[in-house]
Amino acid sequence: MASYNDPKRYATSPNDSKMAGPRYEKWNRDDLYHLAKMRGIKERAGMSNEELIEALRTRA
Repeated sequence: MASYNDPKRYATSPNDSKMAGPRYEKWNRDDLYHLAKMRGIKERAGMSNEELIEALRTRA
């Protein structure tokens, strides 16, 4: 099953308010791409993993 189906699995501890949510750095490109597609991020095909992560975090 793809990692985007279980975002809590990658969340930091509840006490860490700086970074709540999934840790996209551990996701593979296919999962990042699929989530970007689900969220309607345009030009995702030409993005690197780092760019996909940034887009997902800023457009969440």
